[in-house]
Amino acid sequence: MQIDKQQVGNRIHQLRIAAGLSMAKLASAIGLAGKSTINDWEKGRTLANADRLAKVAAYFDVSTNYLLYGSLTEYVTAVFQNGGLNHSEFNVLLWEYVDLTTTNPNILSSDLFSSASQTEQGVSDPTKIAAALITPTINNAIRQIVPEIVQHYQQTTTYPEPQAVIQAGCYVFRHRIQIIRRTFTGKYNRIVRLLDNVDLYEKLQPDDDLKAYLNQTTGPKTQVQNGYSLDEKYQRQMNKVITEFHQALNRINDAYQAELMACGQGQAHSAAD
Repeated sequence: MQIDKQQVGNRIHQLRIAAGLSMAKLASAIGLAGKSTINDWEKGRTLANADRLAKVAAYFDVSTNYLLYGSLTEYVTAVFQNGGLNHSEFNVLLWEYVDLTTTNPNILSSDLFSSASQTEQGVSDPTKIAAALITPTINNAIRQIVPEIVQHYQQTTTYPEPQAVIQAGCYVFRHRIQIIRRTFTGKYNRIVRLLDNVDLYEKLQPDDDLKAYLNQTTGPKTQVQNGYSLDEKYQRQMNKVITEFHQALNRINDAYQAELMACGQGQAHSAAD
């Protein structure tokens, strides 16, 4: 993973300040002739070589991994945000996890760039959509699995390779998806996504192309008479049933969410007492 020299410098700076050391004293402690090298590190102008980095780490009793990448939590998060999103399996699993866990229908992955989402969020520029919807959604999903990955690698002396972290993330997502699919929210979101994606209850509009298709000659001796009107009649009946089903499903979900929130508030009050 790419090393951010500025962040490495910031960590050295924070450790030095916390220890109450001047640049000159730190330089002397690790065998440097003067403070200019320390200053260059802290400003992010240069990166300490492996030997000097090891001396800094030993002096402050931290790992070289910490100096290079921050805490294990920061490292795992950065791996997911940088390499994970370019990994096809991780990306697919992440969005399936989002689809199964979100309670906001406008954050389903298939809807992120829809005109409805853009209008509701007041944005239409792709960059702004990413900032308003996509990035927070991705980061939230990643934050939910990071603690499990960190716990898995907690006892290791060195940070795992990025590929190993990504594979571990895939495993956690797969395991959670298998469980969530059996929950009410998982089933509800899958049904809603199915209904939305196939437009079963879309509003019927005049459609000349569809009318021509349904009224056309279908064979050498057969011709559909008023095929469009007949199709529209039964589509309206189907749409009515689907709409009523969707509304009933939403009422059930609203009741579930309300009771879930009430249970959570009750537990919070009990803990406070």
